[in-house]
Amino acid sequence: MAAIATSTPISQGFYKPEENIFCNDGREDQLLQFITTHPNLSAIRRSPEAVLAAIDEFARTKDFLMNVGPHKGTIITDIIATERPNSILEIGGYVGYSAIMFGNAMRNTGVPNPRYISLEMNPKFAAVSRALVEVAGLSDVVDIQEGPCRASLQRLAADSAELGLSTKWDMLFLDHSKISYLNDLKLAEELGIVVPGSIVIADDMKRPGNPMYSGYVRADIATKAEAYMPFVGCLSDGGISLGNPYLVYQTMLLEGLEPTGHMDAVEISRCVRLVEKK
Repeated sequence: MAAIATSTPISQGFYKPEENIFCNDGREDQLLQFITTHPNLSAIRRSPEAVLAAIDEFARTKDFLMNVGPHKGTIITDIIATERPNSILEIGGYVGYSAIMFGNAMRNTGVPNPRYISLEMNPKFAAVSRALVEVAGLSDVVDIQEGPCRASLQRLAADSAELGLSTKWDMLFLDHSKISYLNDLKLAEELGIVVPGSIVIADDMKRPGNPMYSGYVRADIATKAEAYMPFVGCLSDGGISLGNPYLVYQTMLLEGLEPTGHMDAVEISRCVRLVEKK
């Protein structure tokens, strides 16, 4: 599918334009109030679809929200319906839109005990997410966890290991600071969160795009190993990850509209195997 170059939304059904200041200015509290005082609240409550529609309504009529939106979101819910993951780990939850959309998609597959954890660093965003997940009736599926991403990833892996459980997650959704995608994917590889069989989905891969991340998941083993080897054994403060260069991904870029109507894409990277070191 060819990209559509647009400087303005291409339909009247899209979100308000993204401003220079686009979050953490009170709009998240206003969103929660908008939904909890909505005249149709009785119909919205315990309906994930209705909660998502109300969030979209706010973003169309009141203020822009940095959500994945219904267009790109459908690409991912289709993957969930096909792959039927038992566990999805999200990094960057914002107000819970994707957690509600994807958590509901998991539940609709009928998999037993679906587990969706959304990691969010901002306490205000996490609180709004929890409230909206509760309104949607998904608290039994979706768990919003607050704290810095890397510490949360390390804690999740350690907790699983302590219980004698696998650290693997079926799906990892990256939608946080774009500059952190690659470093945090590498940490997930080191922790065994991403292993063969895992699917990694990265949002915003055209707007703004992420060449270093795309280059890594598309690189061959020799290229990654060559970049990796000089740093083995170097001291680290824990903030930089080397990853596992011997993991092989099959990756593709799927275009879809941002909620504002601009063309964007998600990168779908399936971890297919682990190559033994030579």
